[in-house]
Amino acid sequence: MAEFIEVRATVEGHERAAVLANGIFRAGLATSIDIAETPHPTAHHDEIAWELTLITTASQAPALERHIRETGFDSPIMSRPLVTDPDNRPDWFDGKQP
Repeated sequence: MAEFIEVRATVEGHERAAVLANGIFRAGLATSIDIAETPHPTAHHDEIAWELTLITTASQAPALERHIRETGFDSPIMSRPLVTDPDNRPDWFDGKQP
C-alpha cells in the first residue's frame, strides 16, 4: 500500500471550496491542500467550479473522504495512491534552475 493518497474533489463556488478546505485543514486530514479553478462539471454556469487536490496518508484517506461526503458535497471523489521511488527524481524535476 502507498504511504500517501491523492484525493480530488470538485466543488461549486469559491466560498464552499474554502470552507471545505478549512474544515479538512482544521481536522488534520490532509498534509497538503491545493485549490484550483476548473472547467465547470455541471450545467450551472453562473458559479465557478474549484478542484481540491488533497494529499493525505493512507490511514487517513477513508476519514478524509467521509468528511467530504458528510459536509454535503456530492461531487465524485477520486483517489489514487502516490507511489514514490526515493532513488529517482520526480518527473517534473530536470535539475535546471531558472
